[in-house]
Amino acid sequence: MFRTFTERRARKEQERQRELSARLRSSEPEVRAAAAGEIAQVKDTAWAIRELAQAMDREPSPLWFDAVAGPFCDAVCRDRALRERVERMFATHVDEPVELVRAWTALLAEFGAGAALDTVDDELAAEVGARLRRVREQGGKPDELSGTDPDSLTYVVTFGVTVELLHDAVRRYDPLPADDIERARHATRGTLERALALPARSDDRYALLVSHCERPADETWADRQLAALRIGEALDLCGSAEPDRVALGVESLAIMLEHNDVCLHNAIREALDDLCVPDQDPFTFSEVLSCYPSLHADRRLDDPPVEMFLAALGHPDPLVRANAAAGLDTIAPGQPEESRAVAALIEAMEHDPDVEVVRSAAYALATIPCRAEADTRAASAALAAKAGSADPGLRVASVDGAIHRNEPGAYDLLTAELRRPDVEARFISSVGFFLDLGKQPSKDVTAQWARLLERLRQDGWPDRPNEHEDGDDTVPGFRTALLELTLDKTRAYNA
Repeated sequence: MFRTFTERRARKEQERQRELSARLRSSEPEVRAAAAGEIAQVKDTAWAIRELAQAMDREPSPLWFDAVAGPFCDAVCRDRALRERVERMFATHVDEPVELVRAWTALLAEFGAGAALDTVDDELAAEVGARLRRVREQGGKPDELSGTDPDSLTYVVTFGVTVELLHDAVRRYDPLPADDIERARHATRGTLERALALPARSDDRYALLVSHCERPADETWADRQLAALRIGEALDLCGSAEPDRVALGVESLAIMLEHNDVCLHNAIREALDDLCVPDQDPFTFSEVLSCYPSLHADRRLDDPPVEMFLAALGHPDPLVRANAAAGLDTIAPGQPEESRAVAALIEAMEHDPDVEVVRSAAYALATIPCRAEADTRAASAALAAKAGSADPGLRVASVDGAIHRNEPGAYDLLTAELRRPDVEARFISSVGFFLDLGKQPSKDVTAQWARLLERLRQDGWPDRPNEHEDGDDTVPGFRTALLELTLDKTRAYNA
């Protein structure tokens, strides 16, 4: 009788495992997520780890990856031997991304999840290295997990984040099928040829390039590899002997870096450095300048060309000067030239004859995260002097800079702008931007913002753009949508 009871229990457990396994393969992400959470807690830890490892490697949506990777980590942490093996892996290879990827993929292959990688793509290794550096910069110590209580929050978070970031990177660098590569390359080359027929600097050319490279609505694992393919095609144009193709290559590269994944870092840096020559066409040079900050923001450059940007502030073409100013807030902080960069931006804001250069310098001063306190004070003081400027571009930089730096009375400056019946749309955008950014104004402040925004709607503000506005900021439909969205954000914040 005891044997019959044991057999019944075993069959019941097998039936539950089959049911959970089937749900883990559901086309509904919520069903997969719920099943993963249940599997992580079953008694048969070895089975749970195998099921979740395979599920993590086949999860179709990057948006739901953590819903499987998290339970996988929970299951691994219940198996002491496997947990300690992963700890040793991180401790041994935290500064060796190639070896870490090899060891990690070999481990998962033991559970039937993918193949062990003997050859690791340079881009994948660089991406994994960058991700691990970010974990450590934010206080995580994956190389010290073996000395941490596995039940502590610090351990659980560090272990989970490191595993998720590592395998997420591996998934994003899976090679594309040959047919997909061919289709994507054909489409990219066709778009670039059509763009070549349109005038440089034209809105039509810009719109065509943006539409081709912007991220799809539904993120996929192939997005990074497709972005790398498109960037490779742009780099081929950058190496052309025909100046118009070079200009198109750099323009499309700048747009791709802004709207898509940043990859092929070393190849991009080499191409940009080759194009920084004294007699370079101003438009091409300005686009080159706009590419460096995207590279640096994604993965910090060892030697960002701050000197070149400072020199470019004296270029005769205003587009070059504007892009040089706009990039200094990203590449100069923490560099030996930081103080000079702040001084140069203040000089440009005060004395450059072109309004776009002035505004670019002001925006850079508003957002530059200086390492030296003296540089922060200098940028802050220069912007504070523009709080009463007739140019709304300078006023918004003054307000945004004060809020970015959490200066006393910063929110009052924005409130004062919202009281104006002809307030520019950019100030309304600032309200939503800072709420999205996680700034924490008092509820009294945001309640006042909501009242002022409601008054603007009742007074017909969307239909009355002022003389300082242009582009979408003058379109009633856009202004109405902006106002409604911002009101929704303030109400949600106040709820």
